[in-house]
Amino acid sequence: MRVSIITLTIDSSNYVDEAIGSVEHQGPYELEHIVVHDGTESFTRRLAQKYPHIKFVGGSGAGATAAAALGVEAATGDFILLVHSDDRIRAGVLAKLASEAAARPDVQIWTGGAQMFCTLPDGKELVVRRMVGEEMTRLSLANVCDDTPLLSARFCHRSVFSQIGNFDPMFSESSDREFLLRAAIAGVPEGSLNVVVSEMRMHQESRTMHLRNGVTPPYLEEHARIADHWLVRADIADDVRRFLRNWRAREVLRLVAYQCRARQWKEAASAFFREERADPLWILRALSIVSARRRRHRLYNGNAVQQLVDRLRATETK
Repeated sequence: MRVSIITLTIDSSNYVDEAIGSVEHQGPYELEHIVVHDGTESFTRRLAQKYPHIKFVGGSGAGATAAAALGVEAATGDFILLVHSDDRIRAGVLAKLASEAAARPDVQIWTGGAQMFCTLPDGKELVVRRMVGEEMTRLSLANVCDDTPLLSARFCHRSVFSQIGNFDPMFSESSDREFLLRAAIAGVPEGSLNVVVSEMRMHQESRTMHLRNGVTPPYLEEHARIADHWLVRADIADDVRRFLRNWRAREVLRLVAYQCRARQWKEAASAFFREERADPLWILRALSIVSARRRRHRLYNGNAVQQLVDRLRATETK
């Protein structure tokens, strides 16, 4: 079996050495590691000199989604895994994949778990959240849309991309969620590895996993567009349509809440009344946010986050 690992980098990828170093090259598999760099040639040359075994692909300058699509096009492996440059792969998972895939060749997506962690100013690492087990990681609409999509913990067979398509640059802020939503609706056969595959780093430079206040996540408006993209179709099942309508409503409610928190009063009022005009019942649909919030906070270590916040504040005041 051949596995392709795709790592996306830019010039400010400060943790890329850890990401590359976490990939095990020896095992019952062939390994292809591809780095798609969307930045300067000098950065690529430095990495190429340090890691001659890596295949480098130049990005188009169109962002992470376009870079991921280029990586998939360049990949030759049976299974493909995307790992961000600030994340790590757990030891032993590639050998586990090879064993499970050999036993069940019908499975097209092998899903593992993930562990979110942060590094304190003193270098100590804290686990913020641990997601493992089929209930939390299963390729379901609820897990993909209302929780972390876990793309970096899912090995996708190359046939999946042939079946449902590559990453869509129309949804550049949430292309992982949009891609896996397609896979879930298509009913792509999935198996569980039942081990942690990726370690996802929370840090202040991250676009999605950070502790910055007063920031409205750019992906929330895009989630509404993804739902609209599906809701105009006549060929989706009633339960999928119902889920997407409710998901759209609660994501708009989250958008309004974030905008209010960031004191973006005009934008919040505009989003609220625009939704009210389009669907007078949207606020009732949005009440499903209670169960969705519980999903997002499963096995979440609030004490670890608070400890990080306290350490960061202490550092800033020195």
